[in-house]
Amino acid sequence: MQTTSLPGTDRVAAVIASIGVRHLGAHDLVADGLYLDLRHALRNPADDPGMRYRTGLDPDVRAHVLATPGAREVIERTTVQLLALADEVPVGQVVRLTVACQGGRHRSVAVAEEVARRLWAAWGRERGVDVEHHHIDHPVLPAQV
Repeated sequence: MQTTSLPGTDRVAAVIASIGVRHLGAHDLVADGLYLDLRHALRNPADDPGMRYRTGLDPDVRAHVLATPGAREVIERTTVQLLALADEVPVGQVVRLTVACQGGRHRSVAVAEEVARRLWAAWGRERGVDVEHHHIDHPVLPAQV
């Protein structure tokens, strides 16, 4: 697992997890909070041989995912929903978002990172946001037939 931490002057207020639903036990990682499944919403960069073995942390892959039709809208809506959820939870509790795709290496990683940055910016960088990429280091999965 790899983690990105966006520190704030206050404690961590949000944890965003990226997962690959085809990995054994992936659904056990889904916690309370919001769940976003990108498998049918965004095209899969792993279909491109030049991106297949890279991840959503690579600038080219990230740009590819964010340029996918509908990606910006999904990210914006999800950020707004997470902000609304954060306004409803008691002070000191953490809000959670799980972002899913097939293998957890491309789409879910790029979108989780972008939502985290937008959330952090909306909070004026005062509240911390952690992003946990659970399957980013797992082997690339074979294509489904």
